[in-house]
Amino acid sequence: FFATHFYFCFYHTLANLALRKATSSYKPGPIRVLYSVSLVLTMSYVTAFMEAITISGFHCYAFEDRYWAWVLGSWFYGI
Repeated sequence: FFATHFYFCFYHTLANLALRKATSSYKPGPIRVLYSVSLVLTMSYVTAFMEAITISGFHCYAFEDRYWAWVLGSWFYGI
């Protein structure tokens, strides 16, 4: 429970570094906006998917169908 703070700080640090790199590497325009949006969506889905996998290993959570909980549940959680 107490490690949650460190996980969120880690996620936000990685997101900040990636977005700063995207902002400084590309000149302003629609390509940079598209790249930044796709980067945020990809990072949010990957983070949500990794959290869903680690949560499913905890004995208090039970999923009827783990595949859909990971894939579809991560999509909604990532949004």
